[in-house]
Amino acid sequence: MASNDNKSKLHLGSFDSERFWRAPTLSQLPSVVDAQADAIVAVMDELMFAACHAEGGLLVTRRPMDKTHVDYLRETGFRFSRNEKPVETDETISGNDAICGLLQAAANRAYFSELFSGLGGLSPYSVLPTTQPFCQHYGIAQKIPSIEAVRKANSKLFSHALEIEELGEWHGETIDSAAELEKVGKHLLKNTTILIKDDFGVSGKGNLLVDSPQLLERIARHIGKQEKNGKQTRFLLEPLLDKALDFSCQLEIGPTGEVTIISVQKMVNAGFAFAAIQTAGPMFMEGLDKAGYLDKMQTVAAGLYREGYFGPVCIDSMLLKDGSIRSVVEINARQSMGFINHHIDRFLEPFSAQGSLLFFSLGLTKPVSFDEILHKMGEDAILFRSDRPEGILPLSAHTLSVNRKTQTSSDTPYKGRFYASLVATDSLARLGLKEKMEQVFAKLGIRVFTQ
Repeated sequence: MASNDNKSKLHLGSFDSERFWRAPTLSQLPSVVDAQADAIVAVMDELMFAACHAEGGLLVTRRPMDKTHVDYLRETGFRFSRNEKPVETDETISGNDAICGLLQAAANRAYFSELFSGLGGLSPYSVLPTTQPFCQHYGIAQKIPSIEAVRKANSKLFSHALEIEELGEWHGETIDSAAELEKVGKHLLKNTTILIKDDFGVSGKGNLLVDSPQLLERIARHIGKQEKNGKQTRFLLEPLLDKALDFSCQLEIGPTGEVTIISVQKMVNAGFAFAAIQTAGPMFMEGLDKAGYLDKMQTVAAGLYREGYFGPVCIDSMLLKDGSIRSVVEINARQSMGFINHHIDRFLEPFSAQGSLLFFSLGLTKPVSFDEILHKMGEDAILFRSDRPEGILPLSAHTLSVNRKTQTSSDTPYKGRFYASLVATDSLARLGLKEKMEQVFAKLGIRVFTQ
């Protein structure tokens, strides 16, 4: 998305993009508010260092990256520059505002103006309503689609329509009222469990599994109350398919419509939330090609371009237990965890290695620094190093500690996540690394939650 590919680009983003596209007039499915999980998502922007490596780009994050983490990554061979002053001066990281909007109001605007000078353009995680004004504010060269095209491309209802019109595949019903939700849902429940999808739902949120008429009735009442207060309803109702494997296709649509398929990533999910990911191997790719899947991705990309969208796309797909493929589960017209894993694997190519990206969901009762974890990993000989290219490559630091300040007492637990790439020759070796990492956490008094 840059105007000059010969210069380094600015990389930045908000990983909860969907909520900035979602209209406030829409009704919402029941959900549990988790402020600590939201705070973790807000600082996941540090994971984008991997995308900077190819051209030695600039990564700007809400909080300056942890110095120990940066030193380790640079010693390992990653090339990138970063901000050393915070985007947010308030210690509270809530994620209520996208980073582009925060940068326009940043107290350190003179610092960021100098930092952004001479860049070759912008490579955001996603295009948000504040992206264009941000570029104008700082005079950053860019070529991005309109926010209207971006919203449409990311709509679940749009991807449902595109799946029918372009591929002739049908997997659900659009719902525009609580009454219709209950009526259609009860009909489908006679034969299958159903999934209710919010038009702008995101992994782990905005999806509800319904297996009984009683639960459906309660959800319909919840939606009905919102409609009485003027909210509009836009859901997708789908039968739950007999899934064998989730996978995704990462591609790039150029400003003039050319399509480049970048990678296919196989996923392991916990419920409806991301858990682990790795690049698909040659045999899997050959099977997809024979099934016509890659041609379908080109067709979907052409449909997105006709609607005005260009840029990165992650198309979620599904291999069913009967051997058939659901080509389009949903379209994410943005970057993704799959893109990040692809960038990690590109970095690992000189080592003749691949990684598997995952996160550890943690519970902490006392402060544990990234330095302590890195030191313990080194002691246990599981830390990836350029001279020992099998081990665990830490991808995040602030996701571990962002909620430390929310403790009400020294014994109050707080949530953290540790993103990492398991670099090994086979799945058994990766499992061994995962178990050793869990032992490291145990030694440090950190609880690991099962994914």
